[in-house]
Amino acid sequence: MTSHVPTVARKEFDDAGRSKLLWSLIGLLVGLVVIGYVAIWYTVDDVTAAEVLSFLGTPLQVILPVAALIAGYMAVVGERRSGSIKLLLGLPPNRTDVLFGKLLGRTAVVGLAVALAFLVSLVLGAVFFGSVPFVDWLGFAAISLLFGTTFVGLAVGVSAAVSTRGKSMAIVVGLYMVFVALWELLTAGPYHLLYDEGPPVEAETWYLVLDQFNPIFAYTNLANEVVEGSIFPFQFQYGLQSMEAYGMTPAERYPGDAPFYLQEWFGVVVLLFWLAVPVAIGYYRFERTDL
Repeated sequence: MTSHVPTVARKEFDDAGRSKLLWSLIGLLVGLVVIGYVAIWYTVDDVTAAEVLSFLGTPLQVILPVAALIAGYMAVVGERRSGSIKLLLGLPPNRTDVLFGKLLGRTAVVGLAVALAFLVSLVLGAVFFGSVPFVDWLGFAAISLLFGTTFVGLAVGVSAAVSTRGKSMAIVVGLYMVFVALWELLTAGPYHLLYDEGPPVEAETWYLVLDQFNPIFAYTNLANEVVEGSIFPFQFQYGLQSMEAYGMTPAERYPGDAPFYLQEWFGVVVLLFWLAVPVAIGYYRFERTDL
């Protein structure tokens, strides 16, 4: 990357910041944090700030990917559609500057959403529960920022790889639906066809490896390592696997000592995979496309 990346990033932050829908989602996220903390304080006795922190996992994994995809899916293809990409590339920034500047700028918008949500939780935790689990809070915030960045990278990569707004929207919406609504059908379904039964708790290793490559699973597995409460993945369930298996990590389902690629920390690799691969594909296609 060159020195023109920060210039493009600042422009992208300003452009993305004009989206009323994006700011509505960020406002909804912060509002849900406020409502959740107040409701827990009002209705639940003997709960600590560390335990309440896990509540953030639900609104974050529902809203953050949607906000990130909205922030990124038009990043490159929108300028191609309007023709402004030719003007931009006629200035000092080259295609590498443009792509990575857009990725950085759109990530900053999502990072702002994460920062606002966690700052509100920090203040409300101190006000209502008298203490702040700062180490847990900081670790959870870092994991959430990586989670949001992953979906920004996915969206920006798709935007750079395709030529029309419709294709970009279809792909990012399709991928989101795969992660949330179709993942169990696409993983447990083939398992059922192969073994005439759904995946048990101690399922075959290949299934556990495949199942954990959902970025939402990776996020909740990582988050559960740093917060006291339990965070369950936001996913449609079809009853194709053992009910006991829902909410368990791949390491917990593996008989014996789990290999490194099934341990919770491997979720970082999964998130980086979904960040890097779409960006790499988008960069390859963007560099070679005729604008």
